[in-house]
Amino acid sequence: MCIASLIVLSSCTSNNTQTLGQLRYEEEAEQEIEFENLTHEEVIEEYKELIDLFEDKKLKERIERRIADVYMMDAVDDQIDSSSEDDDGEISEYVAAIKAYRNILERYPNSPDNAEVFYQLAKAYDLEGQQREAMGMLTELVQRHPGYVNISEAHFRKADIHFNWQEYDQAKASYMAVTRLSTGRILLNAYYMLGWVHYKQLAFEPGVNAFAFVLNTILIDGRDVATLDKAERPLVDDAIHSMSLTLDKIGGAEAIAEIPSIATRYYSWMLYDHLGDYYLEKELYEQSAKTFRHFVRLFPKSKEAPSLHYKLIQSYTKGKFPRQALVEKERYIRGYGVNSTYPGNTEGIREEIASQLIVFLDELATFNYSEGQTLIGAIKKEKESKKDNIDLVKIESYSKDAIVSFTRAAGFYGEYIQTFPLDERVDAVRFLKAESHFQAYQYIEAAEDYERVAYAPIGSSAEEDAADSGYAAILSYQNHIDSPAIENSKRKVARFRAVAVESMLRFSKKFDADVRSPTVLTNAAEYLFGLNQYERAISVAQDLVSAESLDKTLMKTAFGIMAHSYFKLERYVDAEHSYVSQRGLVAAESEEYTKISERIAATVFKNSAVVELTLGKRAAAFELLKLKTLTPNSPIRITAQYDAATILLGISEWGLAIEELQELSLLYPDHELAVEFPRKLALAFEKNVDWTKAANTYLGLYKSDPDPEIKREGLFLAATMFEKATNYDLAIKYFKRYAYNYEEPFDTRMEARFHLATNYELIDEIGKHLYWLRRIIAGDSKAGDLRTERSRWLGAWSNAKYGDYFASEFRKKKLRQPLQRSLPKKQEFFKNASDRYQKAADYGILEFVTMSSYKIGILYETFATHLRGAPKPSGLSGSDTLLYSEIIEEQAAPFDALAVEVHQANLDKAWEGHFNSWIAQSFGALSKLYPDRYNKQEVGVTYGEEIR
Repeated sequence: MCIASLIVLSSCTSNNTQTLGQLRYEEEAEQEIEFENLTHEEVIEEYKELIDLFEDKKLKERIERRIADVYMMDAVDDQIDSSSEDDDGEISEYVAAIKAYRNILERYPNSPDNAEVFYQLAKAYDLEGQQREAMGMLTELVQRHPGYVNISEAHFRKADIHFNWQEYDQAKASYMAVTRLSTGRILLNAYYMLGWVHYKQLAFEPGVNAFAFVLNTILIDGRDVATLDKAERPLVDDAIHSMSLTLDKIGGAEAIAEIPSIATRYYSWMLYDHLGDYYLEKELYEQSAKTFRHFVRLFPKSKEAPSLHYKLIQSYTKGKFPRQALVEKERYIRGYGVNSTYPGNTEGIREEIASQLIVFLDELATFNYSEGQTLIGAIKKEKESKKDNIDLVKIESYSKDAIVSFTRAAGFYGEYIQTFPLDERVDAVRFLKAESHFQAYQYIEAAEDYERVAYAPIGSSAEEDAADSGYAAILSYQNHIDSPAIENSKRKVARFRAVAVESMLRFSKKFDADVRSPTVLTNAAEYLFGLNQYERAISVAQDLVSAESLDKTLMKTAFGIMAHSYFKLERYVDAEHSYVSQRGLVAAESEEYTKISERIAATVFKNSAVVELTLGKRAAAFELLKLKTLTPNSPIRITAQYDAATILLGISEWGLAIEELQELSLLYPDHELAVEFPRKLALAFEKNVDWTKAANTYLGLYKSDPDPEIKREGLFLAATMFEKATNYDLAIKYFKRYAYNYEEPFDTRMEARFHLATNYELIDEIGKHLYWLRRIIAGDSKAGDLRTERSRWLGAWSNAKYGDYFASEFRKKKLRQPLQRSLPKKQEFFKNASDRYQKAADYGILEFVTMSSYKIGILYETFATHLRGAPKPSGLSGSDTLLYSEIIEEQAAPFDALAVEVHQANLDKAWEGHFNSWIAQSFGALSKLYPDRYNKQEVGVTYGEEIR
């Protein structure tokens, strides 16, 4: 329904009635009269009827303008196109409005209200498509009515027409007029269009500034685009789009930072965003990527950086530049991922960023892992195709690149897990991370991830890989232990072996049904042994051997570990049993059988020392002799039997020792210990008082022993054993050979002479006896620095023995008449005997000093006795006989005195603190010579009686 307003005079009253024609127009008191429920045509008719009723020109003018306005309203409502007539041939409402407005101008050319008429007329012309007429009306309007309330809009419409006619200077002037005269929306529109004018005139930076004015006005103080109304949002979008076209002409994204009006504006991201999209739409992929990259580099911490960075990636993706896309995906992760310093992640990664990270991390990890596998394949191919001419430089290069790729893959997998720890795929991703570490020789990192997959998963995505992961963890530890990184550090090797053991035990416990479990458990036992954890090694090995269906090879290894561990714990009996069990699983003719037998022998050997401490040497010997049965062919068995024989010798089990030594000599004549067998055997025969066997065995040493010293000693001992066997002839033979063949050592040579002297005496060959006595005496006297206490003793002894010989001859020599004929010879023997005794005493050895004193005293005593008992001359009278006896007594008495003196000298040594049998015998001799002095009986005194 159209509503028309009619201004009527409101001052009329019912008491002052006038006709309509007499009413005058007074603006001071107006009142609207509304026509309700009337069409435009009806309103126009009503106005036309009214116009004839009034005489006031102003009121008529006003009504006519109302009629023209209704024509315009009708034209707008009907949205008549630019043709002058409608389908029915009727005149257009705009034409009617134009006629009406022109009629007003003609009738009221000087009316102050014509500004609105010009404005509406220009509008009608414009809508009717008559822009020249419209331009004329607008020009006349702005010239004649510069103060018109809608003057800025008139300038704007005028500028639009100039713009459409490509009269850009005139358009710019009109738009500039708008900017000076207006505010609000029309001002923004003017600047927007002014930007386009500059664009058309190739004045791009001023154009940017014009567009920037629009944005800076609407988006003032950081206003959020989302809060714009329906009119503002399109204008902002159009301004940004237009600015993108302009920026493209002056350097693209790089120009943004150089234009002050936009450089520091918070909305500048939208410029980069739209400009990047603009290039992308035109398939200028590198330009698009460059634009997005420029923003990301300038504002890496901004809220919009992730979304523009993602568009950067999309530019490369759509342009089919996968390598560049991967590079940017990695930069995206570094810029906004969990390990970045991006401030937008303070309270957690934003959802839109996380949605990209989960994709990019997976893609980059997969790509690098595939790259590594490709390089490994290339290495394999190179080795297989050029077996005799492998390019080692290329292989090394491939290998290094593969390590880099796998390391990068592991890093991306790790960041995936770190970023999305509760993701349902995290276990599967961790498994791939472990695989990547393994391929990059990063075994400890691999082991840690494998173990988490195997023993601490958070879901079921890697459930099928659990057992393989557990086993791979073990392999990782083993590879690390064998790697050059720690091969020179015993401490590190031990530490990681301990860790590996725990991993093995975990595997065997959780995956006990796995076919690899026995092998793993065996390896664990071996590692425990290597770590000196012998009790645990035994426990693990016992679990293995108790299994119902353990592989024979593993069973053998388990028994071996048990045996080794028992051995280390010095539980040798248990070790022996385990070794025997292990050997039972090995072929008797194999080298391994021999080695195990040697271990058994070594174990028994060690246990013999324990047995010796607990049960004694005899039991220890028999422990060693067990090896004759347990390991009859082991080399150590020979050593054990030999040691057993030595022990038996040490505890005087001569017969048992002889049996073992004889067996060794018979069975192993070429053994390295064989040379010791007859040596020990000779001693055993000697200790067993089997002098003849001992003598012959020692003689065998003299004849065949490789050691010259043993040969020499063997000859001497052989002679000694023959002597003990009373085979004096052989004893003399070999003592004499020794004495002639060996001048050194001096002591033994002197002993040989001593035995020769003794043995010749025993067989009553006095001359040879005396000869060797002289050799002894001469040997000592000429020894010089070699002279010893023993040689001096032997010298004294030889002189004493020589004295005994002369003393014996002295005693044998009978005195006959005449005495002057028999006495000199007896005196000679006396002198020689006493001289020898004196020489024996001169050695200063108490034994021979006292012996010589006693024997010399006895010589004196005997000489006196022999003189007194000598036969008297025949034919003497009784008085002559008495006189002869007195003379003989006078000759004998001094000898008694000398005997007493010599014996007394022996007794004096007793007072000096020395005493031996010769002193005692001298005392006995004095008891006979002077019984009154030396044969007195001690008188016992009972002190108890004295007290009474």
